[in-house]
Amino acid sequence: MADNGKPVKNLYQFSVDLTRVKNDKITVELVAPEMNKKEVVYYMPKIVPGTYANYNFGRFVSDFTARDKKGKVLPVEKLDENSWKIKDANKLSRISYTVEDTWDTDQEKDFVFEPGGTNIEENTNFVINTHGFFGYFDDLKRANYQVSITKPQGFYGSTSLTTTKTSKDQDTYVINSYNDLVDAPMMYNKPDTTILKVGGADILVSVYSPNKMASSKEIATNINEVLEAQKEYLGGELPIKKYAFLIYLFDKPTKSGSMGALEHSYSSMYTLPEASSDRLAQTVRDVAAHEFFHIVTPLSIHSEEIHNFDFNTPQMSKHLWLYEGVTEYFAGHMQVKHGLIDLAQYADMIVDKLFQAEQFNDTLPFTVMSKNALELHKDQYQNVYAKGALIGVCLDIKLRELSGGKYGMQNLMKDLAKTYGKEKAFKDEELFDQIAKLTYPEIRTFFSRYVEGNESLPLEEMLGKVGISYKASEKVKGVTLGNIGINFNPESSRLVVSSVAQMNDFGKTIGFQEGDEFISFNGTKLTTENIQEIITQYITTAKEGDNLEIVVARKDEKGKEVEKKLAAKVVETEKEQRHVLQPLETPTPEQAALQQAWLKP
Repeated sequence: MADNGKPVKNLYQFSVDLTRVKNDKITVELVAPEMNKKEVVYYMPKIVPGTYANYNFGRFVSDFTARDKKGKVLPVEKLDENSWKIKDANKLSRISYTVEDTWDTDQEKDFVFEPGGTNIEENTNFVINTHGFFGYFDDLKRANYQVSITKPQGFYGSTSLTTTKTSKDQDTYVINSYNDLVDAPMMYNKPDTTILKVGGADILVSVYSPNKMASSKEIATNINEVLEAQKEYLGGELPIKKYAFLIYLFDKPTKSGSMGALEHSYSSMYTLPEASSDRLAQTVRDVAAHEFFHIVTPLSIHSEEIHNFDFNTPQMSKHLWLYEGVTEYFAGHMQVKHGLIDLAQYADMIVDKLFQAEQFNDTLPFTVMSKNALELHKDQYQNVYAKGALIGVCLDIKLRELSGGKYGMQNLMKDLAKTYGKEKAFKDEELFDQIAKLTYPEIRTFFSRYVEGNESLPLEEMLGKVGISYKASEKVKGVTLGNIGINFNPESSRLVVSSVAQMNDFGKTIGFQEGDEFISFNGTKLTTENIQEIITQYITTAKEGDNLEIVVARKDEKGKEVEKKLAAKVVETEKEQRHVLQPLETPTPEQAALQQAWLKP
């Protein structure tokens, strides 16, 4: 390690001073590696692993300056949003530039999904997704990086990295390569951290809650059960020694309008709306379950496109069904297999995925979508979490069937991890054949038809093998709210009747009108907290002949809002119900045995 401020061959020496913030911007200083070229190009990344979107982090960089050993400014030509050509590079000693945070930018388009972005809140919080602060020279991505962070008094840096030197006002890290640096976000603020011991690994849970509504101890308690189940799901131990959950809870709207997380090999970065720990519990558990499983793929199982990731001219892999789809499948399957949820709840999870998948093109081969997820088919990307997970369901059941219940997706992932691993990538075109060699020829046919091909997944057939009836749609009798269109009015915080075009006879009897806003339901005042529960309870428990009374706000002829009571006797009507999943009451012995193998430890 070098700390003398002089260029060293194959070593980047970065420094960032978090105590010197100006207009939500920070200066990044680099003592560059020794150069033996007349010209070099410095890059900020266009895209980073796990995001599947072109974010162009160079657009948040300004005041880019290169200097020689005597401090003389060297000529610099900006080539595009993300690259700067430095001339007389054999004289290069230092580079400096200013970074604007992505969370609070004035730029009004192409917002960066917050878990992949940067936050600069002076003396409060710094989210340092390293790809937003640090760049690389194209032929030196494999060189070592030394990063020194000067921090405000009392601040702590939460990260999966281990410091090589630390004091009350500075942390220093040494990282093997740019790929490893980008794989390790940091969060600096006054600490609220808890460490869990799970499966031989130290699990850091770091939380920033601006109004102290949640704590790391409470959230760690919530996810500990999930992590223990994941440990068992992965065979009793974890393939890591340290992992960091970095959780930022926001108390104001985000630029992207989204919430979620971004995975890394040894950590995950979360941005979620601030709430109490108990209200956050299931959201954190579900998201954490998905992100944590990325320690399997792409950490241990990945293609050459990911292993040799090109941050500025990316080549996408066609196996998003594996990286995101199987990971999402594991996140749910693990919970039912280890008793965190029951079969009915897991069936609801599958139904949710089926409804989500309806929004996308089912005839587009998944491999084609994956390969073109950045541009041509970027509007289809979110299907990786819906149809991708359903591919996992079908594939696991098929493997269990062929092996008499003895071999499933968990076994396959272990075998793939042994075949490849963190330092050995697979060739994109060979993975399906390799999986067939490890398992059965029929699995190659499955991939050809349903992942490379455009056939719909055989869900009815696969779920039937494990004693679960599935129908894409069926006619059923049940209660309705009159088959009206309903939206939410954010100004009044009330449900509003948005359409009566398809209203049935029951709705006409009640007397709904377009624009009616719900005030109370069977005597209970409706709030944003109880709306969903009350409406759901009505749909699932009301019987024909029951009284239904709804008070609505309706505008009169002068546009003045008045309250009106609507009432009728509940009438059951025939309606179409889609994606009906129902465990069989009396499955055959074969179905019961396969279900046992699929859903029990």
